[in-house]
Amino acid sequence: MFESIVPAEMGPVTPVPGDPGAVLVRGWAAGLSDLDQEVSEGVRIDRITAMEELKAALAAAQARETEAFVASRRQARAAAGISAEKRGRGLAKEVGLARKDSPNRGGRHLGLATTLIREMPYTYQALAQGRLNEWRATILVRETACLAVEDRAAVDRELCADPATLQGCGDKRIGALAKQAALRLDPHAVVRRAAKAETGRHVSCRPAPDTMAYVSALLPVVQGVAVTAALVKAADRLKAQGDERGRGQLMADILVERVTGQPARNPAKIEVQLVMTDRTLFQGDSEPAHLAGYGIVPAHWARDLLRTESTDHENANGREAGPAAAGNPIKGAAEGSGEAVAGPADAGTGDTGTAGNTREAGSATGPPGFRRRASADAEEVEVWVRRLYTAPGAGQLLGMDSRARLMPAGLQRVIQARDQLCRTPWCDAPIRHHDHVVPWRNAGDTSEINGQGLCEACNLAKEADGWHAQTVPGPRHTVETTTPTGHTYQSTAPALPGTPPGTAAEQPDELPGPLSISEQALGRIDFLYRPAA
Repeated sequence: MFESIVPAEMGPVTPVPGDPGAVLVRGWAAGLSDLDQEVSEGVRIDRITAMEELKAALAAAQARETEAFVASRRQARAAAGISAEKRGRGLAKEVGLARKDSPNRGGRHLGLATTLIREMPYTYQALAQGRLNEWRATILVRETACLAVEDRAAVDRELCADPATLQGCGDKRIGALAKQAALRLDPHAVVRRAAKAETGRHVSCRPAPDTMAYVSALLPVVQGVAVTAALVKAADRLKAQGDERGRGQLMADILVERVTGQPARNPAKIEVQLVMTDRTLFQGDSEPAHLAGYGIVPAHWARDLLRTESTDHENANGREAGPAAAGNPIKGAAEGSGEAVAGPADAGTGDTGTAGNTREAGSATGPPGFRRRASADAEEVEVWVRRLYTAPGAGQLLGMDSRARLMPAGLQRVIQARDQLCRTPWCDAPIRHHDHVVPWRNAGDTSEINGQGLCEACNLAKEADGWHAQTVPGPRHTVETTTPTGHTYQSTAPALPGTPPGTAAEQPDELPGPLSISEQALGRIDFLYRPAA
């Protein structure tokens, strides 16, 4: 009997009986670490080549098993009378979990496997023999996706039947050969594909090193060239006027200003949710903060984001700021109420209402805030402080109960702050749905404990037959998901700022209940940074 392994923070997969094939493959994996290391450089190169061929052969074997799994499940659902459009629901997520990958990539693996086995046998054979790697096989599948089955088979035969055809070809050359063959066989299909591609235009944002971010736009080529040309022209004009910024800096600042309508230093009338401990804010602690939509940011950078001229020189008590208070951005936060920083709050509420058992500092009309100017001509912005509470040591976020069927807005923000990204293991997609772990129709509570953040695809997959989820005891909020094949995966909410290292593997004896928060909880501070209306 063997056990599938997932990352430690996700917990182990429930063991299922192993078959001889799985035993054989795991035996190979175990034996690779015992290879003799007292060998020549030539032997090492031979091993590297053999291992690359083995990876390709394993990719082909995975494709074969994936296609057989999909065919079997679809056949079983057809026999059960399930409609054709629902027979494939949840399959991509199961494949992704099995490969320790996101559901989105699971769908790609599934599509690649089906195409290789059913429509491109020569490409599959080249992969199995190690003449192509998995990515190059994917390129061939991608470039022929617009063709009819007969034309795709013709390209497959033309490029992969003879091992010499693609010998020595790199990624770009293989893609070019496949595209040329597709254009020759069915140019109209390629044109239709290009026209359809315009519907996939989008903008995305992903983290970059050093508290930077990549904002990417997928545009039709004419629009993309026009945008770039406009930014270059505007940057060159400013450079000619004596601006000392580099062209790249100018283009980036102009892009921000034109999109947001605000100066680049004070970009937009939107909320920026920053989660940090009170120690980081007021005591100069180095515990990193969490910026919603980005991830972990350095403590000093987080303090600088909130710093103003007035708060650079005085702290909450009106005294001269020393090293620990130099970054204190909240003027008067403790003047209105001693509760303002009593304990760390955390996250993601976008309004001024309370969330669960959290207590709001300040007056009943809203939390304490202050006005901040980024520059003399910039618009004023507001920084709001609110608090949520976590259990000591474990970092478990404590929430509220509700009788509503849908998650109320405040509870959604609590779940958003706790989970940060989709809770499906290996899925890094943004949270789109606030899901009941145990469905409401099955008497599941509308509560923080019974809630989880999922992307749209994972939530829809979870509704397919055979899926089951429940919360289980853990150091923090932990959800156990069981797939139709009986494999079980655990997902634990990420540690919030201020959680001591090592608590992911430690189970506290007892978490404080909702009514004991004020006595036992640690605090985190959540800053909502937004320009004033």
